[in-house]
Order: sequence, then C-alpha cells, then structure tokens
Amino acid sequence: MSRIEKMSIQGIRSFGPDDSDKGIISFFMPLTLILGPNGTGKTTIIECLKYMTTGVMPPGSKGGAFIHDPKVAHERQVKAQIRLQFRDVTNNRMVIQRIMEATQKLKKIEMKTLDGVITRYDVNGEKKSIGSKCAEIDREMITSLGVSKPVLENVIFCHQEDSNWPLSEGKALKEKFDAIFASTRYVKALETIRKVKQMQDQELKLYKQEVTHLKQLKDKSEQLEADKNERETKMMVCRESVEKIESKLRPVIEKLDQIGNQSDKIYKIQTSIEKHRSEMNMMENSATELRGQIKNEFQGSVEELQKKIAEFGNMVQERQETMEQFQMLHKELNKELEKLGQEKGNLLMEVGKLEQESERYKENMKRRDDEIKKLSTKYDIEGLSLKIEVGVRNKKVEGGLGV
Repeated sequence: MSRIEKMSIQGIRSFGPDDSDKGIISFFMPLTLILGPNGTGKTTIIECLKYMTTGVMPPGSKGGAFIHDPKVAHERQVKAQIRLQFRDVTNNRMVIQRIMEATQKLKKIEMKTLDGVITRYDVNGEKKSIGSKCAEIDREMITSLGVSKPVLENVIFCHQEDSNWPLSEGKALKEKFDAIFASTRYVKALETIRKVKQMQDQELKLYKQEVTHLKQLKDKSEQLEADKNERETKMMVCRESVEKIESKLRPVIEKLDQIGNQSDKIYKIQTSIEKHRSEMNMMENSATELRGQIKNEFQGSVEELQKKIAEFGNMVQERQETMEQFQMLHKELNKELEKLGQEKGNLLMEVGKLEQESERYKENMKRRDDEIKKLSTKYDIEGLSLKIEVGVRNKKVEGGLGV
C-alpha cells in the first residue's frame, strides 16, 4: 500500500523563498493531525499535496497567487519548490520534486513551472530519475500511488472551497461520482467485454467448424492408415512370392547367360569365316584377272625370271635417269626461251618508241616546211620554196631507197 512520508515546502504562499523559510512536514501512520491558527499554512499543505499528486493548482491560484508574493519578498522573481517523499504500491521509496517561478511584471505576476523530477529508489538503494521532459509526471504519480486522479482530487485532498461538491446539482454530482467510481470506464469495459464475447463466439463457431473438418480428416486419415496397412501386408506377401520366383529363375538365368556367351562366340567365328571367305574370293578374282593380262608366259625357271626382272629394273632405272636429264635440259631451254621472249618484247617496245619518234619528227618537218612556204609566199622570197620542194623530194627518194 502506498503512503506519504515527508514533504518540504519553500516559496509557496506563506512559506518564504529562503532556505530558512523552508517547511518540512512528516506524516505518520495511521493518522496525522495538522493543527494551527488561521494563516499558518494548514490549507497550503493540503494544496501542495494535491498539486504534487495530481498536478492540479488550487482554486484562486491564477496570477501567481499560489507562489509567495514577490512584493512581500521584495524580489522581482521568486522560486518555489515542493518535494514529496512517499512509498509506492510496491513499497519502494520515491521522491517527487516540482519547481515553479513567479515573476513580477508591471501590472501582474507571471507564474510558470520550471521542472519536475521523480526519483525511484529500488531495494538495493539505486535510484532512477525521470524528468518531466521524458515522461508525464502526473500519470507516473497516479500509477505509483495506485489511486485515481478523481479520488485524489475530490476525496483525499479535496480543497475546503470545493468540499461542498456532494451538495451540487444533479448533473455535476453525477459527473463527480462517475469520475470517482470510474463508471464510464466500467461501461466501456462492459462494452469491450461484449465485443470480445461476440468475437470469441464467432471464433468458437469457426473452431467448431474446424473441429468438424478435422474430425472428418481424422476419420479419413484412419481409413487411409488401415488401407495402407492392408496394402503393406499384401506387398509383403507379394515380395515373398517374388523372392521365391527369383530363386527359381536364378539357375535359368545363369544357363541363359552361358548360352548367350556361346552364341556370341559362334557369331564371331561365323563373321570371321565370312570375312576370310570374301578375301579369298577377291584374291582368286585378282589372280584370274592377272592371268588374263599376261600375253607371253615365261617358260623358264624362277631364278631366270628373277634375273630378267632385275635386268628389266636396271633398264627402267637407266631410262628414268635419261628422262630426268632430258627434263632438266627442257627446263633450261624453257628458261632460255623465256629470256629471249623478254628481250624480244623489250626490242619491240624500243622499235615502237622509235617509230613514234619518227612520226613526230616527220610531222614537225612538215609543219616547218608549211611555215616556210607561208613565209616565202608572204614575203615574196623566191627560190626558198623551190629548195624546200627539192629537199622534200630528196627525202622521199631517200625514204624510198631505205637510206
């Protein structure tokens, strides 16, 4: 069970901002009574407890009224700090700290929350701190105390100005009770349970169908298993029969193998006989053809035949040597003939060139004579054309004589 152990207040309402003004309150089990005259801070303690556990400011705290007045402290800024030490639902020690600040402006006081930290100490004394930037401190407090926020706000730490809420109008009262007893959550839980039940009923229906299907599959599987066993039995019987038949067939197979080997040998022998027979026929045919080609059959002995063959071979060799000499001579003559042909071609080319030059020379001479005639006629040079004609005739005569 959670419980509050100690709280320190500084800079809140009548508690001053200095360290010497800090108030430390210890809470006892099972009951703590707070006594004191008016204005000493009894209500402030309850307000601080409510603020630390729920994060809710007390009524009338707008404008920085919850923090010590900067005018009273003769300061422009006043910082307030509240620290609360308690045990959570698991009996671990926890400390929460909230820091606020009030700043005096020209016409009003501006208040803001600076920081909030929750520190949890485990059984070994190790601590873990969570800041307001990392988690929502109000939710962590509700979880640690194990009490809902409406109960803390409206029952345990109810402010005296709000203590008459049971006498409020029906709608507001119903909302309070609904919040305290979490009836809305209860209704939502019932709705969730109803939906879950519907879903589970549907799933149950599906499961029943699946069970029926699985049962059919099981029956079919059992039938198949029985068929399998029966067929395995038949297969074993057939296998034994096959083994018996194989044992009887084994000698027959061995005998067939022997017959097959002998048949292969016979086939090879027959093939060899056919081959030799065909070769013999070919040789006989060749011998017959050779006998038909022999015109004069030699009547002497084998030695004389060999001697004749040797003499014939020598004669053939001599004739081959003579033929090779003639072939070499023929090659040399062909080379000489090719050389003479090349020289003839060169001479013919030279004659052609000379004939072309002679023709050009004759044409040039003719043009020269024509020019001389024109000049002699133009300038009345007598005897020059006659000399040219005589010279032309002489050249023609010389050409006709072959000079």
